[in-house]
Amino acid sequence: MENEEKRMISSYEVTQSIHIGKKEVVFGIDEKEEYPYLVCYCTYDNPLSAEWVTDAVGSDDYLEAMQMFTDRVREQIESVRAEQAQFKFDMTPFTIDDCIPDDKCGSIVGKVVVINAEVNRHEYRHSAYQLVLADGGHGALGGRGQAVFGTSLADGKHARWERCDVLGEIKPEKMPVWAKEALAKIQSQEKAKKSKSREER
Repeated sequence: MENEEKRMISSYEVTQSIHIGKKEVVFGIDEKEEYPYLVCYCTYDNPLSAEWVTDAVGSDDYLEAMQMFTDRVREQIESVRAEQAQFKFDMTPFTIDDCIPDDKCGSIVGKVVVINAEVNRHEYRHSAYQLVLADGGHGALGGRGQAVFGTSLADGKHARWERCDVLGEIKPEKMPVWAKEALAKIQSQEKAKKSKSREER
Protein backbone atom coordinates (compact mmCIF):
# COMPACT_ATOMS: atom_id res chain seq x y z
CA MET A 1 0.00 0.00 0.00
CA GLU A 2 2.88 2.39 0.75
CA ASN A 3 4.06 2.20 -2.88
CA GLU A 4 0.62 2.86 -4.30
CA GLU A 5 0.83 5.76 -6.74
CA LYS A 6 -1.09 8.85 -5.69
CA ARG A 7 -3.70 10.17 -8.08
CA MET A 8 -3.00 13.80 -8.95
CA ILE A 9 -4.93 16.54 -10.73
CA SER A 10 -2.36 19.20 -11.49
CA SER A 11 -0.61 19.65 -8.11
CA TYR A 12 -3.61 18.47 -6.08
CA GLU A 13 -3.67 14.99 -4.55
CA VAL A 14 -7.09 13.38 -4.97
CA THR A 15 -8.34 12.34 -1.53
CA GLN A 16 -12.03 11.73 -2.29
CA SER A 17 -13.88 10.76 -5.46
CA ILE A 18 -17.35 9.40 -6.19
CA HIS A 19 -18.45 8.41 -9.68
CA ILE A 20 -22.20 8.77 -10.12
CA GLY A 21 -23.88 8.77 -13.51
CA LYS A 22 -21.93 10.49 -16.29
CA LYS A 23 -19.54 12.35 -13.99
CA GLU A 24 -17.03 11.70 -11.21
CA VAL A 25 -16.98 14.23 -8.38
CA VAL A 26 -13.44 14.79 -7.11
CA PHE A 27 -11.92 16.42 -4.01
CA GLY A 28 -8.21 17.26 -3.98
CA ILE A 29 -5.71 18.86 -1.60
CA ASP A 30 -2.49 20.83 -2.15
CA GLU A 31 -1.55 22.62 1.08
CA LYS A 32 1.07 24.74 -0.71
CA GLU A 33 -1.56 26.46 -2.88
CA GLU A 34 -3.34 29.69 -1.95
CA TYR A 35 -6.58 27.72 -2.30
CA PRO A 36 -5.53 24.30 -0.99
CA TYR A 37 -8.87 22.53 -1.53
CA LEU A 38 -10.06 21.62 -5.03
CA VAL A 39 -13.48 20.38 -6.12
CA CYS A 40 -14.12 19.38 -9.73
CA TYR A 41 -15.84 16.99 -12.08
CA CYS A 42 -14.06 14.39 -14.18
CA THR A 43 -15.61 12.83 -17.27
CA TYR A 44 -14.29 10.07 -19.51
CA ASP A 45 -16.69 10.26 -22.46
CA ASN A 46 -14.10 10.58 -25.24
CA PRO A 47 -12.45 8.19 -27.75
CA LEU A 48 -9.49 7.50 -25.44
CA SER A 49 -11.57 7.37 -22.23
CA ALA A 50 -9.08 9.87 -20.83
CA GLU A 51 -9.74 11.91 -17.69
CA TRP A 52 -11.23 15.32 -18.53
CA VAL A 53 -11.45 17.86 -15.69
CA THR A 54 -14.30 20.39 -15.70
CA ASP A 55 -15.86 23.00 -13.41
CA ALA A 56 -12.90 23.13 -11.02
CA VAL A 57 -13.31 25.36 -7.96
CA GLY A 58 -10.70 26.17 -5.32
CA SER A 59 -11.26 27.14 -1.69
CA ASP A 60 -9.22 27.95 1.38
CA ASP A 61 -12.00 26.64 3.65
CA TYR A 62 -12.10 22.86 4.06
CA LEU A 63 -15.75 22.71 5.16
CA GLU A 64 -16.85 24.99 2.34
CA ALA A 65 -15.04 22.80 -0.19
CA MET A 66 -16.45 19.62 1.34
CA GLN A 67 -19.95 21.15 1.17
CA MET A 68 -19.43 21.80 -2.55
CA PHE A 69 -18.23 18.22 -2.98
CA THR A 70 -21.26 16.69 -1.26
CA ASP A 71 -23.66 19.06 -3.06
CA ARG A 72 -22.27 17.94 -6.40
CA VAL A 73 -22.59 14.28 -5.44
CA ARG A 74 -26.22 14.89 -4.48
CA GLU A 75 -26.84 16.64 -7.81
CA GLN A 76 -25.42 13.64 -9.68
CA ILE A 77 -27.68 11.27 -7.75
CA GLU A 78 -30.72 13.35 -8.68
CA SER A 79 -29.57 13.50 -12.30
CA VAL A 80 -29.41 9.70 -12.53
CA ARG A 81 -32.82 9.38 -10.86
CA ALA A 82 -34.33 11.76 -13.42
CA GLU A 83 -32.64 9.86 -16.25
CA GLN A 84 -34.01 6.52 -15.08
CA ALA A 85 -37.51 7.91 -14.42
CA GLN A 86 -38.06 8.03 -18.18
CA PHE A 87 -37.86 4.23 -18.41
CA LYS A 88 -41.42 3.16 -17.66
CA PHE A 89 -40.80 -0.58 -17.71
CA ASP A 90 -39.43 -3.49 -15.67
CA MET A 91 -35.79 -2.71 -14.85
CA THR A 92 -34.93 -6.23 -13.63
CA PRO A 93 -31.57 -7.17 -15.23
CA PHE A 94 -31.46 -9.79 -17.97
CA THR A 95 -29.32 -12.87 -17.30
CA ILE A 96 -27.76 -15.64 -19.38
CA ASP A 97 -31.07 -17.50 -19.08
CA ASP A 98 -32.72 -14.80 -21.20
CA CYS A 99 -30.22 -15.27 -24.03
CA ILE A 100 -29.23 -17.53 -26.87
CA PRO A 101 -25.68 -18.21 -25.60
CA ASP A 102 -22.89 -16.40 -27.43
CA ASP A 103 -20.11 -18.61 -28.82
CA LYS A 104 -17.90 -15.48 -29.23
CA CYS A 105 -16.99 -16.60 -32.78
CA GLY A 106 -19.97 -15.87 -35.02
CA SER A 107 -21.21 -12.49 -36.22
CA ILE A 108 -23.74 -10.68 -34.04
CA VAL A 109 -24.13 -7.70 -36.39
CA GLY A 110 -27.80 -6.84 -36.79
CA LYS A 111 -28.77 -8.76 -33.66
CA VAL A 112 -30.12 -7.47 -30.36
CA VAL A 113 -27.67 -8.65 -27.73
CA VAL A 114 -27.62 -8.54 -23.94
CA ILE A 115 -24.69 -6.82 -22.24
CA ASN A 116 -23.71 -8.28 -18.87
CA ALA A 117 -25.19 -5.91 -16.25
CA GLU A 118 -22.24 -6.52 -13.92
CA VAL A 119 -19.82 -4.60 -16.16
CA ASN A 120 -21.76 -1.40 -15.45
CA ARG A 121 -21.51 0.68 -12.30
CA HIS A 122 -24.19 -0.15 -9.73
CA GLU A 123 -26.54 2.68 -10.72
CA TYR A 124 -26.64 1.29 -14.28
CA ARG A 125 -27.21 -2.38 -13.54
CA HIS A 126 -30.70 -2.41 -15.05
CA SER A 127 -32.30 -3.89 -18.16
CA ALA A 128 -32.47 -0.41 -19.72
CA TYR A 129 -28.70 -0.44 -20.20
CA GLN A 130 -28.38 -4.02 -21.44
CA LEU A 131 -30.18 -4.38 -24.78
CA VAL A 132 -28.02 -3.27 -27.71
CA LEU A 133 -28.45 -3.55 -31.48
CA ALA A 134 -24.96 -4.57 -32.60
CA ASP A 135 -23.84 -2.93 -35.84
CA GLY A 136 -20.07 -3.29 -36.15
CA GLY A 137 -16.61 -3.80 -34.72
CA HIS A 138 -14.14 -6.68 -35.09
CA GLY A 139 -15.57 -8.32 -31.99
CA ALA A 140 -19.12 -8.13 -33.36
CA LEU A 141 -17.96 -9.81 -36.58
CA GLY A 142 -16.37 -12.66 -34.67
CA GLY A 143 -12.83 -11.60 -35.53
CA ARG A 144 -9.75 -11.35 -33.34
CA GLY A 145 -10.72 -8.03 -31.80
CA GLN A 146 -13.10 -7.39 -28.91
CA ALA A 147 -14.84 -4.18 -30.02
CA VAL A 148 -18.61 -4.34 -30.38
CA PHE A 149 -20.31 -1.16 -31.55
CA GLY A 150 -24.05 -0.75 -31.29
CA THR A 151 -27.07 1.30 -30.33
CA SER A 152 -28.73 1.07 -26.92
CA LEU A 153 -32.43 0.33 -27.40
CA ALA A 154 -33.46 2.27 -24.29
CA ASP A 155 -31.90 5.65 -25.10
CA GLY A 156 -30.71 5.38 -28.71
CA LYS A 157 -27.09 6.15 -27.82
CA HIS A 158 -24.32 4.62 -29.94
CA ALA A 159 -21.36 3.26 -27.97
CA ARG A 160 -18.70 0.57 -27.70
CA TRP A 161 -18.72 -2.61 -25.65
CA GLU A 162 -16.44 -5.65 -25.44
CA ARG A 163 -17.42 -9.02 -26.96
CA CYS A 164 -16.54 -10.72 -23.68
CA ASP A 165 -19.28 -8.62 -22.02
CA VAL A 166 -21.98 -9.93 -24.41
CA LEU A 167 -24.07 -12.64 -22.73
CA GLY A 168 -25.76 -13.54 -26.00
CA GLU A 169 -28.60 -12.67 -28.32
CA ILE A 170 -31.88 -11.95 -26.51
CA LYS A 171 -34.34 -14.83 -26.90
CA PRO A 172 -37.34 -13.73 -29.04
CA GLU A 173 -39.79 -14.64 -26.28
CA LYS A 174 -37.81 -12.57 -23.75
CA MET A 175 -37.78 -9.41 -25.87
CA PRO A 176 -40.02 -6.89 -24.04
CA VAL A 177 -42.59 -4.79 -25.91
CA TRP A 178 -40.69 -1.54 -25.30
CA ALA A 179 -37.57 -3.07 -26.86
CA LYS A 180 -39.45 -4.28 -29.95
CA GLU A 181 -40.85 -0.78 -30.45
CA ALA A 182 -37.42 0.81 -29.94
CA LEU A 183 -35.81 -1.65 -32.38
CA ALA A 184 -38.42 -0.89 -35.05
CA LYS A 185 -37.78 2.85 -34.61
CA ILE A 186 -33.99 2.49 -34.88
CA GLN A 187 -34.26 0.25 -37.96
CA SER A 188 -36.66 2.72 -39.59
CA GLN A 189 -34.25 5.60 -38.94
CA GLU A 190 -31.32 3.62 -40.38
CA LYS A 191 -33.35 2.73 -43.47
CA ALA A 192 -34.23 6.40 -43.98
CA LYS A 193 -30.54 7.40 -43.67
CA LYS A 194 -29.46 4.83 -46.26
CA SER A 195 -32.22 5.91 -48.64
CA LYS A 196 -31.20 9.58 -48.29
CA SER A 197 -27.55 8.67 -48.81
CA ARG A 198 -28.38 6.90 -52.07
CA GLU A 199 -30.41 9.89 -53.27
CA GLU A 200 -27.51 12.29 -52.62
CA ARG A 201 -25.04 10.30 -54.73
